[in-house]
Amino acid sequence: MSYRPTSWLDHLVGLCLSLLVAATAVYVAVRLIEAVWTALLMILGVGLFITVGVLVLRSRRNSW
Repeated sequence: MSYRPTSWLDHLVGLCLSLLVAATAVYVAVRLIEAVWTALLMILGVGLFITVGVLVLRSRRNSW
């Protein structure tokens, strides 16, 4: 393998492709979060409700 210096055009193309991949990844992540947002909030709400219920029951049981 021989060493070949790269030109500024190669760097520019690499940068543009990197930005394109990064923008696509962010777009897909946002669309995925939008798709599961309602279910995620419901799961967190039910978990919070159960946690509060358990804490209330424990505090009533352990009180004098």
